[in-house]
Amino acid sequence: MITLSWTRKVDDTSGASGAPCTTRERLWRVLLHKAEHPVGYVPAITDCRILERYEDGFLREARRGSRLLVQRVTPDEAAGRITFRHADSSDIAVITNQMGEDEHGNLTLTLSITLTEAPSAAVLRENVYLHELDADFAATLDAMTTVLRQHALQGLDVAGVAGDA
Repeated sequence: MITLSWTRKVDDTSGASGAPCTTRERLWRVLLHKAEHPVGYVPAITDCRILERYEDGFLREARRGSRLLVQRVTPDEAAGRITFRHADSSDIAVITNQMGEDEHGNLTLTLSITLTEAPSAAVLRENVYLHELDADFAATLDAMTTVLRQHALQGLDVAGVAGDA
């Protein structure tokens, strides 16, 4: 599957006071509100309702244009992430909102989408560069996991191993 992401600065500490305009805690509360009430935050969503609540999140139904999306929403405050897993036949499998910080300590928000298999395969068929990149990194990951698995099974002591992989 293919994941695409976009990151934007939410807060800027370069103002006159040098202090951030908000805090991580406030931003988290606003992101939770957006997850439950996306109308007004997400221009394409015109209606949303919570269908069920769970201990770790909720199931929501959101109208985006003519489509009705059903999403399992799971907030993870410790990670600063809210995950929206599509429970319908959307081309998107997962949407993620991830809080972070840039190199200057400014709060950021990364929006990521992971495409389902069919659109991912179509993109890879139509774009030679992405197809080659996918093949290269898939092979790299296969090789890495083979070695990792072997070392883990052998109980390799890596405390003294140097490297930067």
